[in-house]
Amino acid sequence: MDFEPFKLVPVGHVRKNGETFIEILPEFREAMDGLAEGDWIKLILWFHASDRPERRSILKVHPYNNPENPLRGVFATRSPVRPNPLAIYAVRINRIEGNRLYIDWIDAMDGTPVVDIKILVERLDCPRETPIPEEELDIPASKQVGEVNLIPRKSEHLDELEEVSPEEYEALVLELGPKTSVLTAKELVELIEALMEVYENLPVEIKDRLRWHRDST
Repeated sequence: MDFEPFKLVPVGHVRKNGETFIEILPEFREAMDGLAEGDWIKLILWFHASDRPERRSILKVHPYNNPENPLRGVFATRSPVRPNPLAIYAVRINRIEGNRLYIDWIDAMDGTPVVDIKILVERLDCPRETPIPEEELDIPASKQVGEVNLIPRKSEHLDELEEVSPEEYEALVLELGPKTSVLTAKELVELIEALMEVYENLPVEIKDRLRWHRDST
C-alpha cells in the first residue's frame, strides 16, 4: 500500500510533566484568541508513533488490542493503528497560561503533535435528532452576541408551512458554548419580550450611553 505525502503542520504538542497541557507553538499563538477556561474543544492529534507503513497498512484490528475481541475494521474503532493515524479528543480547558492549554489527562504520548483545535459545538459534534436539518439553517445570517450564537432558520420554504403554528415552528438555533437549544417562533417572541423588559429596567445612565454608542457607530 503506497502512502503519498500529505503535509500537515503541527500547531503544538501534547506535554505531560505531572499535568497534561497543550503547548501551542509561538507562530500559532494568535489562533488561541477567543478560547477561554471552561471551553470544550476538540483536539486533532497525529499519532506519530503509528506513522509507519506497516502500521498504516493494517485495516482490521482486535478492539482494545484484546485478541478475544473479534476483528473489526479500523473505521469502526478508536485504534491508533489506521491508514492516517489521526486521533480526536473532546476535552475541557481547565486553565490557560500563556501558550498552554491545561486539560485533563488523555492517553496520548508526551510530544504527540497537535494538528488542529476546534471549538466543540453540540449541534455538530454531539448530534441528536434535531427538528431543524442543517441545510435549512441560514448560516450566513448567524449573529454572535457575547458567547451566544443565534442561527435563524431559512425562510425559503415557508409556503409549505401554512398549517404549522408558531408553537410548532422551530425558528432559531441558540448556541451557548457547546450547548445547543432550539426555539420555536412563539418562544422566540417570548425571549424578545423578556429581553426588552430587561433592557427597559436598565439604569437610565446606561441606556443613554448605549444610545450614544449606537448613534456614533
